[in-house]
Amino acid sequence: MSATTHDHLHSPHLQQDVSERPQRTSPWLWLALIVAMFAAALMWLRFSNPNDVAPAPVGERMLPASEAPVAATPAPAARNAAPASSQRKVAPAVRSREASPLASNEKPRYPAAALRNGVQGSVIASLNVDTHGNVTDASIVSRSGERSRDLDRSVLSTVQEWKFQPAMQNGRAVASVVRVPVDFRTEQR
Repeated sequence: MSATTHDHLHSPHLQQDVSERPQRTSPWLWLALIVAMFAAALMWLRFSNPNDVAPAPVGERMLPASEAPVAATPAPAARNAAPASSQRKVAPAVRSREASPLASNEKPRYPAAALRNGVQGSVIASLNVDTHGNVTDASIVSRSGERSRDLDRSVLSTVQEWKFQPAMQNGRAVASVVRVPVDFRTEQR
């Protein structure tokens, strides 16, 4: 009986069945393939267009509160005397960017009562900016340090008047939300 069983194992039908059985792929091979695809995608994103780098979002830069209003400085006369050819530089087309505040915007003032009382803290305001760069809505989204309505009011009243370069997406101006952190500290300057 064992001889017939042995002969049956070497039959052509059994060898054909064994060769038709699908090979199982190792899970480690699948994992390596996924990691390689992910790495290739990251490399493609990193090096696909090095000229299309967006500036750091406003929310990552801390604005110090000023104790006095910041006055806009007039343009120097030498700038007006520049040749016409240098004034007509063509700006590169921007496809996508975050909204950014104009340099002429006034910084929030440290409220006198809060400064006298030594109230310190940070306030983060969320601003809705329309396609023309105007603030349509502003609200306080978080605070750290001492809670002060004076600090909140100072930030909101100032940033409501700010102007922005509007956010761009695929070459078109779009409405966006910008977070603006303001730091109120009483340390000596």
